[in-house]
Amino acid sequence: MRFLYKIHSGYDGFRPAVLPDRMQDGRLRLGWRHYIDVVEKGWECWVYFHGPHKFENGVYAKGIVDGIDLDKGEVSLRVREYLADEPITPKGTSERIAAVVATRYRQVFLWPDDWTVAPECEPTACANRKCGDCKTWNELPLIGLEDSKVPLRLRWSKYEAVVPAHWIVPSRCYEPRIGPDVQDLTRRFTEFKLGERAYAYPFALSIFEQLRRHDLLEFDYIVPIPLSPDKAKNKEMHRTRELAGELGRLLAVNVCEMLGLSASISKRRMMAAGLTPAQFERRYREALHAEVPADAGRILLVDDVMTRGSTTAQALDVLHEQCTEAKIVVATVGQMVVKEAVTDDRGFKNS
Repeated sequence: MRFLYKIHSGYDGFRPAVLPDRMQDGRLRLGWRHYIDVVEKGWECWVYFHGPHKFENGVYAKGIVDGIDLDKGEVSLRVREYLADEPITPKGTSERIAAVVATRYRQVFLWPDDWTVAPECEPTACANRKCGDCKTWNELPLIGLEDSKVPLRLRWSKYEAVVPAHWIVPSRCYEPRIGPDVQDLTRRFTEFKLGERAYAYPFALSIFEQLRRHDLLEFDYIVPIPLSPDKAKNKEMHRTRELAGELGRLLAVNVCEMLGLSASISKRRMMAAGLTPAQFERRYREALHAEVPADAGRILLVDDVMTRGSTTAQALDVLHEQCTEAKIVVATVGQMVVKEAVTDDRGFKNS
């Protein structure tokens, strides 16, 4: 959902030039007399300025709602992007918005539905971050809030929440009746793993929506699971870095690569060589190191996919060794369909 918010600079001198002064910790407090009962955290808002002062009328700030005060009728907007000297939107868009928000003595308006033009679902649209308006992506199934549970290897780790976005089908799956939507998701995820960078944004958008549903939008840093040095040497795409970067834009939170590997580690090769999960975890832990900033109170740890959580468990432990009080949320694009992680299979099974 997207809102338009109108500010008349003649009311109290609030004009684009003073945006940096009006923001506190990257947030704007906005009076919200309309739609306060229906607005939700994570919804988008564009702030349109007009008035008697010398500036070009237009949208100067965009952000997401991260706080709602029903008693005061106020909303806290976490600003994703802003400019103080010129509008973010092109002149034509500013003029269209001006017509929508022309009603006097009203500040909050819904984004007109007929302005949303669904793009053709293909990688170019994903790369241009148009997936929020894409019917195909919006209809791909997210994991229900009660449909999954924490996989086995994570059950002894310390975390605040584990939030997977989509079910992903492994090459060997215990359930043969997988629905076409989840099969399509799995195909797209495989393309992402093979290097299709454009899918980083839509998959990050899915993670963002899951975090919004769980009311988990407040973080100090976003931390990607590190890339193995051999893969970096071969110039493979750093998938978790790409995801973290897109999530950083969506959440307006800084990305910090706190984790690194001192040796090349391949779980697939180790398991193929006959090592047990515990042996892999021990070797991965020995190669993993962290540098955690002192102000890292809340961390979003990002991985691309989880099966039983071996890699993520070691990352959690290493982060907590350096910052015992940190609150860490784990987020992934996918949770592999394995029995131990499934509580309700209706979200992926073909009926």
